[in-house]
Amino acid sequence: MNWKNLFKPAEILTASDRAELEKLDASTADLTALSDRILRDWTDAASRVDRIRDLAAELCARPNDAELYRRLEVAACMPSNIQTGYQHKEAALGAIGAAIEAKLEPSVEIVRRVLGRALEAAEAELRKTEKHERKLAEEEGYAYSPSGRVLALQGRVLELRNAVAAKYKHEGAVQNPGSWRQRLREWL
Repeated sequence: MNWKNLFKPAEILTASDRAELEKLDASTADLTALSDRILRDWTDAASRVDRIRDLAAELCARPNDAELYRRLEVAACMPSNIQTGYQHKEAALGAIGAAIEAKLEPSVEIVRRVLGRALEAAEAELRKTEKHERKLAEEEGYAYSPSGRVLALQGRVLELRNAVAAKYKHEGAVQNPGSWRQRLREWL
C-alpha cells in the first residue's frame, strides 16, 4: 500500500519538526567529523603497515607537511596485535558516540511526536475504512470479513504503535532504534 498517497507526508512530518531535527544534526557535525577522522586515521592492526607505507610515500612528496607527519606518527603508534589492536579506536569512538547521542537526545521526543501523528492518521483511516466495510456488509446481508486494505491498515497501526513505544539507550534499551532519518524516512 502506498502510504504517501494515503497520508500526506507534510502533515505527518511538519516543516518545523524537520527544521528542529536538522538543527540537532548540525549540532553534532563537529563530533561526526571527529569520528570520521578517527576512523580514517586510526587503522586496524591488519592494515597498519600498509597505512604507514602509504603515508610515508605521501610524505616523500611533501616532507614538510606537519599534518601528514602527525598522521604517520599515529599510524606507527597503533597496536600491531590483531586481537587487541581495535581497543584504542573503539574506546575513542565510544566516547564520541556517547557525546553525539547526548546531543541528539531531544530528537527522541520529536520523532515520537511525528510518529504519533502518523499513528493517529492511520487509526482514523482504519476506523473510517472498517466502518464503511461493516456498513456495506450489513446492507448487503453477509458476514463482515476485513479486506486486504483493512488488514494492511491494522498492520500499519501496530507497526506505528511499536515505533512510538520504542525505547532508546537513555531509557534502558541496549541499542537505539535508529536515527531520526531512518525512522522517518518515508515522510522525508
